[in-house]
Amino acid sequence: MFTYHMENPAQDREYTINCKRKVVQFVYRWVVTIRHPVFDDVVSMSFLEELASDVEADCQLLGGKSQALQEEASLMHHIMSRLRRYQDERLETSGLKWKLPPGGQPICLFSAISNPSKNNRPIIRPNDDIIFRVYCADHTFCTLRLAVNATAETIKVGAYEKCSLRHPVQDLRIVEVKSNGERVPFRDSEHSIPTTVALNSCIFLTPKDHMDALTCVPEQEKSEGAEISGDFDSLSTKELAYHMTLFDWELFWNVHEYELIYLTFGRHRFQQITANLDIFLRRFNEIQYWVITEICTSQNISKRTNILKKMIKLATYCKEYYNFNAFFAILMGLSDVAVSRLSTTWDKLPSKSRKQFTEYETLIDPSRNHRAYRITVGKLPSPMIPFMPLLIKDMKFTHDGNKTHVDGLVNFEKMHMLAQTMRTLRYCRARHLVLDPPVSKNEADVKSYVSCLRCVNNERTLMSMSQKLEPRRT
Repeated sequence: MFTYHMENPAQDREYTINCKRKVVQFVYRWVVTIRHPVFDDVVSMSFLEELASDVEADCQLLGGKSQALQEEASLMHHIMSRLRRYQDERLETSGLKWKLPPGGQPICLFSAISNPSKNNRPIIRPNDDIIFRVYCADHTFCTLRLAVNATAETIKVGAYEKCSLRHPVQDLRIVEVKSNGERVPFRDSEHSIPTTVALNSCIFLTPKDHMDALTCVPEQEKSEGAEISGDFDSLSTKELAYHMTLFDWELFWNVHEYELIYLTFGRHRFQQITANLDIFLRRFNEIQYWVITEICTSQNISKRTNILKKMIKLATYCKEYYNFNAFFAILMGLSDVAVSRLSTTWDKLPSKSRKQFTEYETLIDPSRNHRAYRITVGKLPSPMIPFMPLLIKDMKFTHDGNKTHVDGLVNFEKMHMLAQTMRTLRYCRARHLVLDPPVSKNEADVKSYVSCLRCVNNERTLMSMSQKLEPRRT
C-alpha cells in the first residue's frame, strides 16, 4: 500500500499513475498464481479489500479527465469477484466431517454442501472435523472428533481425558504403529496426524518409556490374514483403469502447489496442513500393495497368471490415460520381490505380456534421475497425473542440497528450482481431465472398488504368502 500511495512532487502525474498500475498488475498476477492461500489469509484479504477501494476511488477521481486506471479497476473487480465466489464456496462446504479408516482413503461423512449434484471429492480444509481412533497399549481405544489441523498435543489431551490413564499427561506421547510393528513417535507440536499416518497404521497414546511394548491391533492383523482377492477377476480392466484415473485425478486436483512447500520445509514453519497431498501419496502405496496382495492371495496358478496379465494390461490403460502415478504404482508392485520371485507364474505369462512388461520396466527405470520417464512426459500435453513421489524427491533434493540464504541474502536460484517443480505440477493440471467412458454394466461396483483397494502392506507377511505359493527351490 505504501508503494501504491507513494507520490513524489518532483515527478509528473503520469509517473504516479504508472506506479499505481504496476502495483495492481503485480497483485493481480500474485492472486491468479497463488489463488486459495491468498483468500484464506486474513491479512491478505484485508489488503485486497483496501487496495480495491483505493483503486476505485482513484479511478473516479481521474475518470473525468482520462481513462487512467480503468483497466486496473477492472482487474481489481475481477479479483474481488473471485474472492466473493471463493468465500461462497467455502461457506457451502463448511462443516465437512471425515472418517479415517485404517486402510483406504479418508471418507467424507456428511456436510453442509447445498449442491449435492456435484460429484467432485471435497478438499480437506484445516478446520474440517475428522473422526478417528486412538488406542492404548492394551488395545482399548477411544474415538475422537477433532479439527484436521489439531496438534498431537491436542490429540493427547483429548485421548487422555477419555482413556483415564494413570500416568501424568506430560509423560504421554502420541505414536503411530504401522502394520509391520514399526513405531513412529510424534512431537507435540506436529499437526494433521490422522492424515499423515501410513496405510493400515494406528494411532496410540502411550507413556514415553513404554513405546517398545506397543503392538499391532487385531484389526491390522485381520486385514493381513483375510481373503482379500475375489472381485478383481470379474471387473473389466479398461473400466477399472478409467474409474481409477478419475478417482486419482480428484485426489490430485485437490493438492495445492503450496503443499509441496509445506512438506519440504516443514508444516510447523507455516502452521499449515498437507492433508490433500498426504492422502494422494498414500494412494500410491495403496495401489502398489493392492497389486502385490491380489497376486499373493491367489492360490491357483492359472488364476494368478491371469491376474498378472490383467495387471500389466491395467498399467497399459493407465499409461494411455496419462495416469503415471498409478502406472508407476502398478509396475512397482509387479517388480516387488514377493511377486518377481514367482518364477513359475511368470513363465506361464504370454510372451506379449512379458514383452510389454519389459518395455514398461525401461520407462520406470530410476537411472540417470528417471531420465526415460522425464523425456516421455516432457513430450506429452496436459492433463496428466504425474509420478508424484518423484516431484517430492525433486523438491527435497533441491532443499537439502542448497542453502536458503547465502551471505544474508535469499538464494533465488534455489527458489527458481523449487518453483520449476511447482510449475510442472501446475502444467499437469492446465486442462481439465475429460475421458471417454467405456461401456459399463456395473459402474457403481467398480467405483466403490477403486475407492478402497484392500491390501496387505507388511513386507514380511507378503513374502511369507509368496513363499507358500511357490516354495524356495533348494
